[in-house]
Amino acid sequence: MLIEEYFQKIEADIASCPYVLESRVVKDKRSLYIGIIEGKIYFIDETVLYFIEFVNVKERTEVYKYSYHYQDGDGKLIFRYDMAPHHREIETFPHHKHVSSKEAIEASAPTLAKVLDEIGDLVE
Repeated sequence: MLIEEYFQKIEADIASCPYVLESRVVKDKRSLYIGIIEGKIYFIDETVLYFIEFVNVKERTEVYKYSYHYQDGDGKLIFRYDMAPHHREIETFPHHKHVSSKEAIEASAPTLAKVLDEIGDLVE
């Protein structure tokens, strides 16, 4: 797969989410296969998702870095998935999910599509 195809898939995932009010996406193509995509997605309930993915899609999708930060309209964290190398006590280290500003739990690396599905369940 080429990085442009991956970017198109991410944009299609966003466009197909019925709860998205508006989105802003920035794509940074580093090579035919490597790139960064980041954005801000506004939902109909005034919540916001900030996301970033740094990926290599040459043979399979290899994620070098990701963060999906979901917050309410007042900026209060609802959840955040990331792979920052802290929380070594968590079984899925470095992958984890922040469920409050002080608590992180085990979590596998999600895709943007899965995060959008989770948000959809909360928006409904």
